[in-house]
Amino acid sequence: MSSPIVGAQEGSMIKPCQKFEGHTNLLEGVIHLPGGQRMMTCSRDGSLRVWNLKSGKQIGEDWRDGDSTVWTIGLSPDRKKVVSGSSDGVVRLWDVNKGTVITKWTGHTQNVRSVCWSRDGRRVVSGSEDGTVKEWEVEKGETILGPIETGHNRMHAVVYSPDMTMFATAGYDGPIPDYKSTVKIWDAKTGELVVTLKGHTGSVMCLAWTKTLISGSADCSIRTWNTSNWKQVALLNGHTSYVYGIAISPNGRILASTSFDKTARLWNLDNSQPISSPLNHANIVTVVSFSADGKLLSTGCDDFNAYTWDVSAILKDAGLYDLLFDKPKSLLAADRPVRHKIEIANRVPRGFFDDTQHHTHSSADSAQHHPHPRSQRSTLRSSFLSLFRPVHPDMPSQPRPFNWVRNRLSARPSGVDIDLHDRPSAVINVPYAKGKRRNASARERRRLILKIPTAGRLQPPNSTVTQQISGGAQTQSSSQPHAAVSTSNTPPIATSNTNPHATIKHAGRWARFWLFELRTWESTTSTEPTVSSLHMVDTSGISSVLH
Repeated sequence: MSSPIVGAQEGSMIKPCQKFEGHTNLLEGVIHLPGGQRMMTCSRDGSLRVWNLKSGKQIGEDWRDGDSTVWTIGLSPDRKKVVSGSSDGVVRLWDVNKGTVITKWTGHTQNVRSVCWSRDGRRVVSGSEDGTVKEWEVEKGETILGPIETGHNRMHAVVYSPDMTMFATAGYDGPIPDYKSTVKIWDAKTGELVVTLKGHTGSVMCLAWTKTLISGSADCSIRTWNTSNWKQVALLNGHTSYVYGIAISPNGRILASTSFDKTARLWNLDNSQPISSPLNHANIVTVVSFSADGKLLSTGCDDFNAYTWDVSAILKDAGLYDLLFDKPKSLLAADRPVRHKIEIANRVPRGFFDDTQHHTHSSADSAQHHPHPRSQRSTLRSSFLSLFRPVHPDMPSQPRPFNWVRNRLSARPSGVDIDLHDRPSAVINVPYAKGKRRNASARERRRLILKIPTAGRLQPPNSTVTQQISGGAQTQSSSQPHAAVSTSNTPPIATSNTNPHATIKHAGRWARFWLFELRTWESTTSTEPTVSSLHMVDTSGISSVLH
């Protein structure tokens, strides 16, 4: 099935960027060298040649080591060495900068048709038409695995898995003209057969392996395989003759293929569809390779020439320029991070709102006898306002909201009267400001507090109070007792006492809160308090904040 893009471009002719002439026989391999300015080809004429990508001219002399056909070449991951396989059964290691042979590895008895580097650059695997595979240690030049009898009558391709734990081999297995063919997966450590992949009906000519394994065959098809379950994923049909070579772009999203039908094709691996019209050549197209950035494609043809093609321009014309970039991460649910439920500990102690029950009950009873659409709202408002209502002496003792604050600060049991040590010798019974608006009494209290002198020390002029503060003691006396300031109609009762402690009976929540704020402040300072810092616990201040 062809894509709409292909149909729109069938009439157009895509032309190569550059042509490279010089070889005297068929090209069998092509690779891009580091720097992005050069490429290398190998041929049945027995030479390796380096080319200037921009000018199309050969750089330097041919690389040769005898007259044997060079069937395959591969660039090392560090881009400093090239390995080649020849018709004399020898695997050669070349220095890229010098163009000379570093070492030779022998052992195969027929043409070495395929070589592949491990991703870490420490090993090379080679496949030969003698049906065997050998694995080589690059540094020592020794065989570390093999020869492995693959069962292929003729080996065409071998390739490592990305994690280097396996390698795949391909060729044809049956006698000519049966051409029964398979792809076989091998354990790279033990050399044992892992699985055999069946599906092609012709000799398998080429392999590539990134996230998926891809094979091209003489049956004119390209197949992709899932390497987790070894099932066929997709079948790419488009060529009309043998598929001879394949290559995957660096980001793994584009596949290039060459064929005996005199074309090269580009495929979108995201959907297994062709990208553009075929890249036409004058003869059979044998080999193909991407540049490091994936923007340039090189092909080798049986007209003895090599060609380069502008992949970025082809993709732009096809409206698929994004294929040059890494595939964005999927937004499928399976790829999304798992969101765990956040459990928030209840920081309000049990019984914090227990003293509101009598108010909520009364509201509920009222709602039953006098139904009203706003009854629920009134109940909520009553529950909230009950936090600020005073506790009357005749009510049963219940935990109050700020008992929790007091207990946290002083670890004092709930319900115990607050004793102020080293405070004025007085017992103060504080009446409640019944019938007054709370905000009105608050304004009055603020005015009274502001009238307190702002002397450097808390020394009321008319007081019999003796204050003891850490760091020193000062005494002021007066013939008249000091009365607490109150905003209620009933004057507060103040009685003199020689007890060195002050006890507040039935202290409201705000008094308890500020008194323990004072205790916290005293524990963290060694200086005597000033009037401005103690106005909330001054005798008048205490009575004012308790309403």
